[in-house]
Amino acid sequence: MDPLQQAIAFSGPAFYFLFIFLGFYVVLSDIIPSASFRKSSPVAKVYGCLAFASFLHTFAWIILDLKWSYENFYNSVNYTVVGSQVDRIAHWLDRTALFKEAWMHGYDGIFNHWWLENLCIFAAGAWTVFLVSEGRRKKIPHLWAYMIIAELVAVSTASCLFYLALSLQAIKLKPIPHKKNDDDINAVLPPEDDATAPLMLTIPVLLALFTISIRPDPSSPDFLLNIAVLHVLCLVPTLPAPLWTTRPSALNVPVLTVYFAITAMAFVLRLQSTMAAVSSLDTVGIVEFVQEAANAMHSHPAMATFAWDTIWTTAAWCIWNVIGDGTEGLNLQSLIPLLSFSAGFGVSMSAPMTLGNVIEELTSKEETKFQGQPVDN
Repeated sequence: MDPLQQAIAFSGPAFYFLFIFLGFYVVLSDIIPSASFRKSSPVAKVYGCLAFASFLHTFAWIILDLKWSYENFYNSVNYTVVGSQVDRIAHWLDRTALFKEAWMHGYDGIFNHWWLENLCIFAAGAWTVFLVSEGRRKKIPHLWAYMIIAELVAVSTASCLFYLALSLQAIKLKPIPHKKNDDDINAVLPPEDDATAPLMLTIPVLLALFTISIRPDPSSPDFLLNIAVLHVLCLVPTLPAPLWTTRPSALNVPVLTVYFAITAMAFVLRLQSTMAAVSSLDTVGIVEFVQEAANAMHSHPAMATFAWDTIWTTAAWCIWNVIGDGTEGLNLQSLIPLLSFSAGFGVSMSAPMTLGNVIEELTSKEETKFQGQPVDN
């Protein structure tokens, strides 16, 4: 292989690691200046440690996936490549679509789909809206860099870094008013300046969820296009000004409405994939379901990357909802329902339910109901 062919073969991985470096460089330059990190709260250090741990764990699986792909390629070919190790690597890269290969293994099987769909719905739905709405409201710079990290490394690492950025802001939001004795689900209101979402946020999010719902079979020629469109749609709302716009303002919709729509779409998709996974079992039961999910989780290094990213993302989201940015007390009241919905349908559904104040409203009703019960003497 001549030098030009080698350069072309190595260009893909080179750009991949270059964009990863760029994403981390931009984010870390913004959120961890040495002075502010030394003075940061214990909450900020929690998110910093979570980001570091999730990165090491998921990125290790990415490297293992590359190793598997290289070895599998040369175990499957019926010829020998003569030359240096660089020549062998270049030959492998030239004849392997690494991005497509990883995503094909992520969707190769019912339980593989069950794992990866959960992560995709969360990232394309609730987290994108949360990243853009909270990030722009709190003036977190370079939101696109967080999305680059989420798409190229791990959603969990990007989300933990964003929680870290929010906690370092140390801006205490004004109290959200509560309507007492009101059964309306909107009794818990969002901050006034975060009440609406522009079309540049809502349209890409809804289209991304639709893209997930119509994902073709991995063997289809449209599979890679579907995954590429999903990545682009997730990136669009994070674009900086002047590409970002809130016009036309007359078509902006309440953020709560967006979260409710995401919750409904997530419920339908997760119910379908969960029922498909259950119906594939020879013996239906919780133990059997967990065993099959665990088997799928480590069926391939690429699948392990997605599955562990889902677990880290879920854990980070639950921690964020309990300790927040450190400016308020612990929110232990919603922990049990949050864990229940996350275990039952995934973080892809529990996240929009939390952000849409559905879980908080349910727990407040239960508390009111409990307090209204007569005390037996």
